[in-house]
Amino acid sequence: MLEPAGLTAAEESAYLALLRQGSATLDQLAARAGRTTAQITRAVTGLHRKGLVHRTPPPHGLVVPVPPDEAIDQLIQRQHAELDRTREAAQQLAAQTREATASKSTAELIEIVQGRTRVQRAFERVQAQARTQMRVLVTPPYAATSQVNDVQLTRGPDVVYRAVYTVEALSEPGFLAAIGDHVRVGEQARLAPAVPTKLAIADHSLALLPLVWTDAAQDSAVLVHPCALLDALVALFETVWAAASPLALTGTGEVTPLGELTDEDRRLLSLLIAGMTDDAAGARLGLSRRTVVRRVQHLMAVAGAQSRLQLGWRARELGWLTPDA
Repeated sequence: MLEPAGLTAAEESAYLALLRQGSATLDQLAARAGRTTAQITRAVTGLHRKGLVHRTPPPHGLVVPVPPDEAIDQLIQRQHAELDRTREAAQQLAAQTREATASKSTAELIEIVQGRTRVQRAFERVQAQARTQMRVLVTPPYAATSQVNDVQLTRGPDVVYRAVYTVEALSEPGFLAAIGDHVRVGEQARLAPAVPTKLAIADHSLALLPLVWTDAAQDSAVLVHPCALLDALVALFETVWAAASPLALTGTGEVTPLGELTDEDRRLLSLLIAGMTDDAAGARLGLSRRTVVRRVQHLMAVAGAQSRLQLGWRARELGWLTPDA
């Protein structure tokens, strides 16, 4: 009841016991609340600090409750004042952060990396920087069998890898097997007809963007630290990711686009987008309601959609529906 006001369960139990049965010693209050004397002592200390009780002097040493309408109102006012001070401190900190970022030189925000070996080391540095998430765009030409470094295979579940590959990657010798290795250890992989650039982003802290990537010995890239450019790169990745199709492992361990649309899938989509219910669409196609629900869930997974409404938009974007449909 009083948890939103900042009371713990023990404090609330003690305070309610005092309100219902009157002032008490610590031992009496412990018996009323069904807690140990040590627990009640800590609870009373907290209640006293929050202004909900006061103590009488020895020898009685009673714990006396403050009327709730008065006590809770004062407690909420103090919390509001503390929140206002916290908000002001946060605004000051944000202003200082903006000033610090603005005062940084370009060299502090962007590092130029030249040479294939140094670019590869920079890529490893980005992966090592990640604490929760790596975002990767992969497009030819490739520096190695797998553009996603094998650091991923040893990072464990703490760092989520999301990668978007071009269709060309599936025909690259040895590349498909490497993607399969990464998907097996938890990578979320998607396939796009075209990827605008190579890109690797660790959380919101560091990104690697190639400037020149050829078969020549001297390759160039930039390491981007937190700034507006990094925000734009994150937005670029998310846009490409949203438009790409998921990849999955087959029963034989090969990587393949997550399901192909059948003619029946297309007809089902058309009927649902036209406004039919699951039951009506199933009756039209000779399918049970359970089968319709299962097929829709599959299509949502293939499209990367979180809702049926989003599935409709993704179906249009992916060209699953003909103009007639």
